[in-house]
Amino acid sequence: MIFLKSLGLEEANLVIQAGIARAKAIESPSTICVVDVGGTTVAQARMDGASLSSVELAYNKAYTSVSTRLATGFIATIAQPGGDFYGIANGLGGRAIIFPGGVPIIVDGKVVGAVGASGGNGAQDDDVARAAAKPVSSN
Repeated sequence: MIFLKSLGLEEANLVIQAGIARAKAIESPSTICVVDVGGTTVAQARMDGASLSSVELAYNKAYTSVSTRLATGFIATIAQPGGDFYGIANGLGGRAIIFPGGVPIIVDGKVVGAVGASGGNGAQDDDVARAAAKPVSSN
């Protein structure tokens, strides 16, 4: 039998609040989405002023990150022609995202979920996602 640790609503809400705080600080209205270890949305928030497309992109970034156990910004570097993940952009049922803004949440060396942020440029989204993960992640 396999037992998996996963984020719950309490942790997801901490992630959301940290993400919103960082997005406000850098003036990047964003959507922040938190998924559990199985890729199911636990919590999501769209800040006032965040683009409509940010909702789906934030989820897909989180889903890509948890399913690969990698940050989406890193995936971009290995998804180039000849890279280990070349072609992933067509994978995961079309939901794979290969630009910054999705990071796995790791506790005690295990991926327990992920967070995706969307609404700014790549650097802003990555910044928001990494700040969002900090209150829960032990990495």
